This record gives sequence, structure tokens and C-alpha cells, in this order.
Amino acid sequence: MNKLVVLAGVPGSGKSYFSSTIKKIKTSHVYVVSSDQLRKEIGGAQSNLNNEDLVWKLFLNLAKTYSLDKDGIVILDATHINSELRVDRNKELKSLFDETYLVVWNIDRLVVSNQNLQRDYPIPPEAMNMFFDKFEMPDEKDKAFFDHIIYINNSDIAPAIEALNLESNK
Repeated sequence: MNKLVVLAGVPGSGKSYFSSTIKKIKTSHVYVVSSDQLRKEIGGAQSNLNNEDLVWKLFLNLAKTYSLDKDGIVILDATHINSELRVDRNKELKSLFDETYLVVWNIDRLVVSNQNLQRDYPIPPEAMNMFFDKFEMPDEKDKAFFDHIIYINNSDIAPAIEALNLESNK
């Protein structure tokens, strides 16, 4: 059974940490598609936003390619700050997966701001404020699209990892 896992949270909330933890737990059949990594590979830095059309085209194409692994877990690591980005951008992927998950970080602004400062490439405070102001919690559109919605409320990712039921997907 293959799974699509869409991560949603502001920069520094723990999305990439979550992805790397999943890869450590389940060492095969895990594919992380990261918008930051694609920006770095294409434009030399994850902050380079000059090639966004190409980044998102590759993002979706990689997810489609990885969906061919019927035991795979494909993790989409990007901010996905609203249902347009979570649902509309990923519509063509839904039929390629047996189960779809949305993992949402709902963590205090101060906690995330401090975590952001510990990143290799911290997001400037004014950009962080923009992400916080624009971030939308899941709505009815999300609830209709995803099979499962998991909330991370206190930086504890263990319940989210358990909810993905990795054992059944080895």
C-alpha cells in the first residue's frame, strides 16, 4: 500500500526533521520531495525563488515517479500553507496513492521562531511573520481530499509517526 504524506507548516516548524526521522525508522521505500532541496539544486540556494515554475513541476513529477513504488511512502516537504497548495496543487497525485495523509504543524509562534533561528538557513523574521499570517488550518476542502489529517501541536512527532502505521508498509 503506497502513501502520500503532505506536510503543512511554517518554516522551522519541524517538517524536514519529521521527514528525516521517517527515513531513519523505515530505511527503504521512503521518498522525500523537498521544495527547499529542489531550489538548492536548481538555483544554488533554498532561498532562491527565481525558478519556482520549474521547482513545482519537478516536485510533482518526482512524486508521480515515486508513486510507482506500491510499498512506498512519498513525503511532500513544503510549507503548504493553505488548501489551494495542499489540495489543488496535489489533485493529480491523489489517484496514484492508496492513502493520503496531511500532517499539520500547529505550534506556538515563539517556539517555531526559535527553531527557525537554529536552521542552517534561517528565514528572515519579516518572512516568518508573513508565513504565520497566511497559514491556514485545514478546512472542509482538506478534509474531503485527505484520508487522514494528523496534527502536531507540541513538537512531539511520535503520535504522527504512529498514525502513519509504518509497520504495515515495510
